[in-house]
Amino acid sequence: MTIQEMLAELSSFGLSQREIAEACGTSQPNINRALKGTSVRYELGKKIEKLHEMATRVSARTAA
Repeated sequence: MTIQEMLAELSSFGLSQREIAEACGTSQPNINRALKGTSVRYELGKKIEKLHEMATRVSARTAA
């Protein structure tokens, strides 16, 4: 899954770009650029990946 796909899914879970940015320790414009396809630094990519993993687990628990 790409960073763009993870960010899109996080948005579908109800998280705003600002909330994603705060959780990842970056700015909302950085998240917006990443969502549009701009590459991100490795560290930010890993934080997005970790947030996506956690949100997916929470979503799966609430759906069950």
